[in-house]
Amino acid sequence: MDDCLHQWDERFHALVSKNMLKHPMKPTLYETPVLKYDYKQWYSNHIWLHKQPLPLWLITSSYAAFGVSEFSTRLPSLIFSLLAIYITFLLGKNFFSAKTGILAAFFMCINGLVLELGSGRIATDHYELLFMVFIEISILFAYYNSLKKTLSLAVLSGIFMGCAVITKWLPCLVILPIHYCFLKNTNSGPKEMIKQLGFSLLACILVSAPWQIYILYTYPLESRWEYFHHWLHVIEELEGRTDNGYLYFIDKIRMNYSEIVYLPLLYFGYKLSKPTFKNYNLIALFIWIFLPIIFFSFVKTKMQGYILFVCPALFILTAAFFFELKENTSKLKDRKGLAVLSWLVLLAILVLPIRYCYERTAFGLNAPACVNYIAYYKAIQAMPEKSIVLNVQHPVDFMFYNNCTAYTIAHITEQEKDSLIKTGFSLYVYNTETNSINPLK
Repeated sequence: MDDCLHQWDERFHALVSKNMLKHPMKPTLYETPVLKYDYKQWYSNHIWLHKQPLPLWLITSSYAAFGVSEFSTRLPSLIFSLLAIYITFLLGKNFFSAKTGILAAFFMCINGLVLELGSGRIATDHYELLFMVFIEISILFAYYNSLKKTLSLAVLSGIFMGCAVITKWLPCLVILPIHYCFLKNTNSGPKEMIKQLGFSLLACILVSAPWQIYILYTYPLESRWEYFHHWLHVIEELEGRTDNGYLYFIDKIRMNYSEIVYLPLLYFGYKLSKPTFKNYNLIALFIWIFLPIIFFSFVKTKMQGYILFVCPALFILTAAFFFELKENTSKLKDRKGLAVLSWLVLLAILVLPIRYCYERTAFGLNAPACVNYIAYYKAIQAMPEKSIVLNVQHPVDFMFYNNCTAYTIAHITEQEKDSLIKTGFSLYVYNTETNSINPLK
């Protein structure tokens, strides 16, 4: 609903996707970098390999089909988030019951963080949402594979795991131990497990490896730096993201999914602790939740979106806990105090997520700050094909809405100016007082 691109990180993804309309295998931020740049600076470089390509290709496809706009940027996330609701229902239904699946799907529908990321409002945006959906699809096929033992389902699980790799890299490999638990739950033998998991992993490699080989060969400097930059996220606090301690994500899940989320985790954790309880599907859900949380808790650079892909499992466990508690509450006729407490917990399970939904979205009423300056950028009249605009506060947004090259710097040297004019460029300066552009004198 926002008539502008959001600051982090939607505008970068949108501009790169727009440029990829011309060359899908060459992701560029600055399409024509006329001034010097540092290839290590992902927010101002030329070849843009800061993220894996699949979300960019999806957005580019949306642009090709529906034109370049804010809505087209968000359309893939809208479609896939709708799909996530149905997949969450299917998983909840298969693990517990249809009513559990419906309630879990409801939690997915109204989750404020999912809505914010899918609409590009907060950092990591469409990437985190698409990553979550591809992981969910892969896990769904892994579950069906454990029941039918057909290699085609294992391959489908691997294909979508590969899609997750070329969306947000390797944390999606948590799918493999989850798949193992599904196979274990259906009493699959060691040879059968190796065959099914092996085909799934092979399909994942065949989907995800070609892009890695391509960029290492075609853009060796940029690709090697970005792979190293992935590692830096683990060992250093990057881009102002301070290390908030090992309990950062445990604390965040209450703010992103409701404070009541700890009760289902404790309840089912207690069930799993019993020696006689051997439900490997429930173990799979706990692996889905806690393996990523444990891993990212030791990563130095922390962001709330990093563990978004655990939320379907949280929703399913919360929904299952709701119905088990509801069933037990109906039996507490002689213990009114405890029954009242149980009904309050049941009410909180439903109400708290709705509250967070409203606080995060306000149903489109809280317009972001980008609306104020984007209106001026859109009003700029068409410029010559080879145009450079200086003194632009938000150059990435400006380049998305205007076919030109924009920089924040207000001045260039006379030598640079003469060189650019000789090569056919038209030079302009953005006037922040009048919100207009004027020829560079």
